[in-house]
Amino acid sequence: MLKDEKNCNFVKNQNPYNKYKTIVNNDILKLYYQFTHLKNIYRQGWLTSLLGMKYENKVESVADHSWSVTMLAMSIIEKYDLELNIEKCMKLAMIHELGEIYAGDLIPNQVTKEEKHKLEERAVDELLNSIEFDNDFKELWLEYENKESEEADFIKQVDKLECILQAGSYGLNSKYIKGAESITLPCLKEILEDVYKITKDNELPLCVREDS
Repeated sequence: MLKDEKNCNFVKNQNPYNKYKTIVNNDILKLYYQFTHLKNIYRQGWLTSLLGMKYENKVESVADHSWSVTMLAMSIIEKYDLELNIEKCMKLAMIHELGEIYAGDLIPNQVTKEEKHKLEERAVDELLNSIEFDNDFKELWLEYENKESEEADFIKQVDKLECILQAGSYGLNSKYIKGAESITLPCLKEILEDVYKITKDNELPLCVREDS
């Protein structure tokens, strides 16, 4: 399987920006050909421990995940009439994985949380240093990373919830996906309990089967 030249993640294709980096002048094109690399980056945990390498054609990309977090957050805000800034939530959800363009999708325990943050912040800086127009992307990314607002904390929790729900899409028992302990909002815990009920008879994740 193809590996990213920058970070050894499993990918569908190499970063398209590599082809145009020395010839492109338009800032939007510079940004586009970098952030769309998230479409190429597999969510590594599904391949390495939860599903297995043979499922590469089934596994979502980081971009797939970001879109799902965004849509899930919007739906929950609307359904439960939450007093959150929905526009900010959408922006935080769409931007929260920008660091993975260059740092890659780092799975739990691969590096420390501190090192992960440093690598991803360096990657966000690399992305944004390539363009010259004013934007709030780094500010939003830091807000999410540091949970500096109610919206950021909400998206952090939805990010975890989405992964657990995605396991159900793959026919796995969602109860065995890590991260549920960080989900504390009542409306999210309600959804979590319901997905546990409907996926309880599903297959166990690969890592659990191998350990048992």
